[in-house]
Amino acid sequence: MRRILRQCRVFGKRLLKATGCAVPAAIHDDLTLMQHDRIGALIPVLYFTIATIAIVASAASGGGFDPIYHLILPSGFIAMGAYRCLVWYRRKGLPGDLVKARRHLKSTTLIAWGLGLIGALWTLDAFYATIEARRVLAPIFIFMLTFSAGICLSSLPRAAIGLMVTALFAPTVAMILSTDAGIRAMGISLMIVSWLMTGFIIHNFAQTVSSLKLRRKLQTLAESDALTGLANRRAFDAKFEEMAAACQSDDQIVLTMIDLDGFKYANDQHGHPAGDAILIEVAKRLQKTCVGAPCIARLGGDEFAILSNSRGDAAFHQKQKEAIRAVIRLPHLWESRQIMVSASLGIATYPENGQSLSELLKCSDQALYAEKSKRQRAG
Repeated sequence: MRRILRQCRVFGKRLLKATGCAVPAAIHDDLTLMQHDRIGALIPVLYFTIATIAIVASAASGGGFDPIYHLILPSGFIAMGAYRCLVWYRRKGLPGDLVKARRHLKSTTLIAWGLGLIGALWTLDAFYATIEARRVLAPIFIFMLTFSAGICLSSLPRAAIGLMVTALFAPTVAMILSTDAGIRAMGISLMIVSWLMTGFIIHNFAQTVSSLKLRRKLQTLAESDALTGLANRRAFDAKFEEMAAACQSDDQIVLTMIDLDGFKYANDQHGHPAGDAILIEVAKRLQKTCVGAPCIARLGGDEFAILSNSRGDAAFHQKQKEAIRAVIRLPHLWESRQIMVSASLGIATYPENGQSLSELLKCSDQALYAEKSKRQRAG
């Protein structure tokens, strides 16, 4: 008995992992928005199918007029379908909101489980209440409805599998326990098909997660510097445009350009591996020093750039400038040797020093090289 319970726990953990618990945090938001879009596109198909099967099932239930089978339950399914279609239609085309998307998906999951439970109870009652020749019709209808819902909800595996479990478990057990060999064989067949459907849902979800991982990896490669892992020029340009579009009247964007002094000498003296190690270490120090900066980028060679938000706090950015200069000046270790480099910095602010990124880069470059020239004359 303990072994069976242990195996059930293992299966439950694997099922939870396969249906979303092991989704990497990096793609969780993308997955949520994708699920929301797919469910929204398939909701009309799903509820049209539910309404059609409910009408056909009520017409085929036979016997005298029973308000539950012929009117109340079919009308309830049709009304619910129409209402949910209207709800999702109103959401169509709205901007993606992660909080709302998660709430919508959660409500969809709960409604799917609820409809599955109602369908199971309806099927069980019809199975035991109708004549022998018609008692198998109710399970067939609920299986058709459940498989249709499972296909439409396959991108949301918890809803799809939860619906299948709540809707099919009790009717399938009832059929398997039947004394009629034909009904028992039908129950076993439907159970096997249910397992296959569950496997399809899990495989479909795994493929979706895999494709999102690949897309995220390709996006990261396209937007990051291969050596340091910082943003590259493409990502840097895009981030500035995003920040500029969101900038309020009293906001500023501060661009800090950094050029390493003594890097060429160190690279020539100790070799390219040492130069690469210095660039990697500089990137790490900038990330630790400029925590919260929207973008830290390597623009090429030994040039780095930082984008940060400001509301006119010049003193803060001056302190940050000195902190950057200080951490870069610290020794860089390479094969038990200390290599010294320093940095020249230039700062420009948007919109005061320019309305475009090219204007800001030109202004910050001028400030940087003025500082570099001043230091060279002093040296």
